[in-house]
Amino acid sequence: MNDWVNTIATPGNISILTSISWEMRNSSGIKELYFVRWGASDKNTTPLYYNPENGHITQYVGGPQFSSGSLYCMYSQLDNNQWDWVQWRPCNDTIDSKSKESPTYWNVNWETSEGGLISDYQGNFLRVTTRGSNWGVVYTAKPDFVMTDTTHSPTSLFAVDKSLLDWTRYTASNLGKTGLYCPASGNQKNTLYKKPVRTLPPNFQLTEAWIKRLYNIANTNLDLTTFHGACGTCMLHSLQMLAELQEYYSQGPLLNGGYFFDTAPNTDPFISFERRYPLLDKLLTNVIQLLGPDEATLRMLAIVSTVTMLPRYNWSPSSELTTRTEIRSHLRSLINSTFGSIWLVYMILRHPDGTNTGHAVPILNTSKGMVVIPTNTGLTFNQFKKFLEPTLSPDQVIRNLEERSESTLTELVTTMQLGQVYQNPLDTMISNRDCTGEGEDRRGTGQYPISASVNQCTTTGGRCTL
Repeated sequence: MNDWVNTIATPGNISILTSISWEMRNSSGIKELYFVRWGASDKNTTPLYYNPENGHITQYVGGPQFSSGSLYCMYSQLDNNQWDWVQWRPCNDTIDSKSKESPTYWNVNWETSEGGLISDYQGNFLRVTTRGSNWGVVYTAKPDFVMTDTTHSPTSLFAVDKSLLDWTRYTASNLGKTGLYCPASGNQKNTLYKKPVRTLPPNFQLTEAWIKRLYNIANTNLDLTTFHGACGTCMLHSLQMLAELQEYYSQGPLLNGGYFFDTAPNTDPFISFERRYPLLDKLLTNVIQLLGPDEATLRMLAIVSTVTMLPRYNWSPSSELTTRTEIRSHLRSLINSTFGSIWLVYMILRHPDGTNTGHAVPILNTSKGMVVIPTNTGLTFNQFKKFLEPTLSPDQVIRNLEERSESTLTELVTTMQLGQVYQNPLDTMISNRDCTGEGEDRRGTGQYPISASVNQCTTTGGRCTL
């Protein structure tokens, strides 16, 4: 019996119970929630299962026309068409090397607590009609067709259960080696309370050493801005600044290397990032194709990219702000917030030639005022240091966001406040083989978790309890 108890058992699969829902407004303008099921949608929650290893979305279906308790997979049959209805076909839940090339594969990695999009194995979007005779029936559509697909008021925005969101966060932390534990403790309550609070103290100020470190991050760039999906150089800089401030504020800044990429002047930071975290980089690179053009606004791109890069934290995104009055009022509220608060700001700048570009910077609220930290900059160190002077004026914050140039801030896409550690139960329930990662607080394998590697769930070893 002891041998059996101590045997590290591989789970049969890691399928996750969830639902897939979407919203529509009724004739009175009230939002109603509907759940996708075999052949239709209705108001009753429909239990579905998502297997992250083969991408299957399945439903157990019974009734006179079905075998008792038969498993049906959601099947994309788009082929060469612009769109086509999704089918539900009998299937088994086997996993093979070509699972991700199958019409039964679905990608849910870009779901968030505010909803997100689901794509098939070819990057086509799952959609649903909200009007007409085929109301509530899901279908897939090619990205270019989505641009003009307005008949019957379709939507591509779906929500999934927290259990599946926990899995996508856990996966991202494994790819980026940002996990907290290895091996899993098996005791969430006791473990989480032992971890330090991940917010800056109210008396935190940027020292000379921190200013030099932030400058080295902002100066790791080339004249030509590079993009990996929705993540440009400025966003990668911002995320590294936030991560290092949160991780190392009590011990002082790094002198070299970096949280996501190695700092070096006149260097593309994505070269180092891709070498260290190739699968996380690939996930980001695919974000534009996966999130498409309709409901997937810049705000959605910002949210999913940020949570994917730093999944261990709670994030509080603001709404989009498009007028000076709204922007000024919002910035004033940030200035009046708790000292030590920090945000990642996504914005649109209009340049004198009439072109618009997106930009991202961190902002930090201190007891002396708001600090805007430049990213992807060609400033000298003294110029950079001058930019970091705190201000209590919303108008000065706007000028700093505009980089004190001739560009004009036209929109705050969102300000994402970094909060406490996200309490993901999977962090303490699941271990992966070779999850040592990069040391304390940087655990992970750099690979997608699979049933073959989910092999230890307690500090003493033993059987997994998934």
